[in-house]
Amino acid sequence: MKAYSIFDDFECSAIQTLVDSGVDLVVHPSGIPRPTDEQMKIILEEYDCVIIGTSQKITQKMFDNITSPRIIATASVGTDHINIPNEKKTMVTVINTPKANARSVAEYTIAMALSCCKRLGEGNDLYRRGKSNKELYQKPEDLYGKTIGVIGAGYISATIMEYAASLGMKVIFWTKNPNKHRDLEKKGFCYVDLQELIATSDVLSVNLPNTVQTKSIINKSIVDSMKNDCIFISVSRLDVVDMDALLEKAVNNRSFYVCVDIDVDSSVVNKINNSPNVFVTPHIAGGTIETRKRMFRELANEITKRCKK
Repeated sequence: MKAYSIFDDFECSAIQTLVDSGVDLVVHPSGIPRPTDEQMKIILEEYDCVIIGTSQKITQKMFDNITSPRIIATASVGTDHINIPNEKKTMVTVINTPKANARSVAEYTIAMALSCCKRLGEGNDLYRRGKSNKELYQKPEDLYGKTIGVIGAGYISATIMEYAASLGMKVIFWTKNPNKHRDLEKKGFCYVDLQELIATSDVLSVNLPNTVQTKSIINKSIVDSMKNDCIFISVSRLDVVDMDALLEKAVNNRSFYVCVDIDVDSSVVNKINNSPNVFVTPHIAGGTIETRKRMFRELANEITKRCKK
């Protein structure tokens, strides 16, 4: 099997795993920009397996000349950047890494919740302006005893629940398929319907894939039902939430926090201004050094399994 990694920093042990399994691996040259769409099309035609990230958009046109099986291995949880023509889907295997970033994203979520509760951003700003803690909009609070509502029940959500429980939080969750996640209830996490979760959560964590079913699931009606002092945290794609409704609620309620981790979008950048209760990061929640290594290793192991079949 011939494979091409667009990552010039592909992890050494992952490389060794592939080489040991007989994969002829080419790693993108260091210091050279990642492949353009046209270059990606050529790579996909030449190699049996391509290892990509979310910044590489695999389009239907790239499959025009593909007539034999291909593996697309993506260092990501989501796969919505891969668009395969219906007539080619039977010959294309997509491999992703659903577990690799769970710890990193869970840490990010808890970090955001703590930052908001402890007023870290506001406190830092006050000190730099020579102001005392008397100028805080409201006093810091503890997470202990608060209710966190988790929307989603995948690896990330389950890890967030475990971390939150370790801090003494009450954990409730909602998923469209509760019967598939009875293990979470056995751990003491309580499944509730979506409306109850929205209405009772002090911290609300959204961790959903970007699909037709999840598009705009956090709509204006849902946002309006949240507590006015809720801490809203989302690591889902921008399409999943109504950003306008969230920002409007943040403007009208100083105690309502909005924390989202999304790709840079000019429409959002132009709206957030310097709101002290709005935190937007450029898709960094799962982008830790450790996650990256885990992703590469997971992909190498899964590709190796395909080689042995």
